[in-house]
Amino acid sequence: MVKYHFLSIMLCFFLIVPALFAEKRGEDFFFAPRGEVTGYGTNGYAYGGGLMIGAGTGGALGLSLLYAVDDNNFIFMEMLFFLRGYIFGANAFSGPFLQLSAGPVIYADTNPEITSYGNISAGFTTGWRFLLGRHFFLEPAVRIGYPYLAGAGLALGVRR
Repeated sequence: MVKYHFLSIMLCFFLIVPALFAEKRGEDFFFAPRGEVTGYGTNGYAYGGGLMIGAGTGGALGLSLLYAVDDNNFIFMEMLFFLRGYIFGANAFSGPFLQLSAGPVIYADTNPEITSYGNISAGFTTGWRFLLGRHFFLEPAVRIGYPYLAGAGLALGVRR
């Protein structure tokens, strides 16, 4: 039970602290639930969901969390830190972007063929943020990297 309280506190910390710093500097802060199909898995792909939080104008620093499973019950959890740059310039917070990401991925102990419990994940993402009014956005993206090879996802988020 204590473990779940600690995880809840850490999640709140990762949500509140970037928002406070972004507002203080006049930067864009965003939060987005997302879904993704990715190249993890024993059969070549896995599907799942997570969330993404970040802050910045012209670029962004943030955290992307993903929980996914394949058809053989191979489960993984990914926590990637990212650095994003918007192609339209230093004042942009929408349009096409390029992103580098890295962080740990943890595998659940559900498949006897999997001999490790985690790995370092790193990759490159490209996508496009479409604004839906002043505070909402839709963001399709594709990524390549290690150990997942490739992935495609969609986020629907809120920004301020």
